Amino acid sequence: MPPKSSLAMVQTGPRKIERMDLPVPDITDYTALLRIEACGICGSDYEQYEGVLNMPMPVVPGHEPLGVIEAIGDEAAKRWKVDVGDRVCVETMLSCRFCGPCLGGSYHLCEDRRIYSYIPIDEGPGLWGGYSEYMFLDANSIVHKIDKDLPAEIAVMFNPLGAGFRWAVEIPNTKPGDTVVIMGPGQRGLSSVVATKQA
Repeated sequence: MPPKSSLAMVQTGPRKIERMDLPVPDITDYTALLRIEACGICGSDYEQYEGVLNMPMPVVPGHEPLGVIEAIGDEAAKRWKVDVGDRVCVETMLSCRFCGPCLGGSYHLCEDRRIYSYIPIDEGPGLWGGYSEYMFLDANSIVHKIDKDLPAEIAVMFNPLGAGFRWAVEIPNTKPGDTVVIMGPGQRGLSSVVATKQA
């Protein structure tokens, strides 16, 4: 049974993070609760911390969460094909699933998309980020089951590895023999190297 509150690191302003206890929401048939195991740190997390992103606050940062399903509604379990106790990673975007880009398979271009960790805590249920013990999973979440034997420090790299593949292979349709220029040795740049090597 989930606890009544979750310890969360809440960004209240530029360069200001406070420790808070936030209420754990009830789960509906279409939502879930994730017990956080690890959360990646993205370049945009730094920009968010510095306050250069124009976004409402306070928020729970962290949009690269890895964790275990603590509670899940019946419809969410069917749609995502996961259940209580399953280890999952959660994609960053929350898309509407009904606009043109969503119906065309480009949910990351959704006209009404929201992003985990950018949704303020006063917009219920509040636990919208991975820098918390627990995270609310919206009905429009996209989750992927992750092998429990994979070490957390490797498994949490799902987002940069996925971005490296998308940006360096999928979008440009990279094929054997193509020349690829990768600018930058950050985690997404290195992930792009891995992806193009396997293309």
